[in-house]
Amino acid sequence: MSRLANLRILGYSATILMHVSNIVYMAWYSKKNAGNSKEVLQFKSLEYRFFTTWTFILQLAYAVYALACEYFILKNAKKKDYKLPSPITDFREILFAGLVWPCSMVVFTVFWGLYNYDRTLIFPKFLDEVIPPISNHVIHTMIVPVVLWEVLFRPRQEPETHARNVMQLTLHLCVYVSVMYFTYIERGVWLYPIFRKLFGTIYFFIALALMGIMFYTFYYVQWPLTKMIHSSKKKQEKKKAKIEKKMK
Repeated sequence: MSRLANLRILGYSATILMHVSNIVYMAWYSKKNAGNSKEVLQFKSLEYRFFTTWTFILQLAYAVYALACEYFILKNAKKKDYKLPSPITDFREILFAGLVWPCSMVVFTVFWGLYNYDRTLIFPKFLDEVIPPISNHVIHTMIVPVVLWEVLFRPRQEPETHARNVMQLTLHLCVYVSVMYFTYIERGVWLYPIFRKLFGTIYFFIALALMGIMFYTFYYVQWPLTKMIHSSKKKQEKKKAKIEKKMK
């Protein structure tokens, strides 16, 4: 098995361990420390509607799926020219390129940008009772090394057309905005305090538009980044092969 495959398996295993243990730890911490304030109870009843939750669950699901793919490739390594069926590899690519990468990058950028400007806009003080600092970094910071690891150690080719990935991302965003607005209609609350302040003004739509631009920008950024990383690796491998030939 190649070195890159080993590194990918290590990354997927670490991702699964990190997210699963963090879910368990957050549940224990919340039970131990959280009070019964209205804000805490409301958060607990809505925690699976937050985009951050969707994103780390996506990362966990992708890691499990990708690990299974690597397992079957390893299992059939002795078979000449063995490849996974294209529907399996296509779904893997759509899941990562169209969802996991852009969502992870936007969550990190928006969360820490707003948190450092005014944390009450995105992470009110009462959440400290539910989400400990280490868990906060797992779900808002460590999601970036996870996707960078994938880009760094899995060579990919830019698709001839981005329509499928972009449509998947657009659908995901539309569903989430619908969930967020439904929550406002159902409960009378916005999942993120910043939208409570902006709703009813033109800035509400500007904020949504800017975040939409961020998602598509990060989606397209992954391809030149991937090309830059793996083209440089190929050049290094060619130079190494030439040197080895000369030495022989």
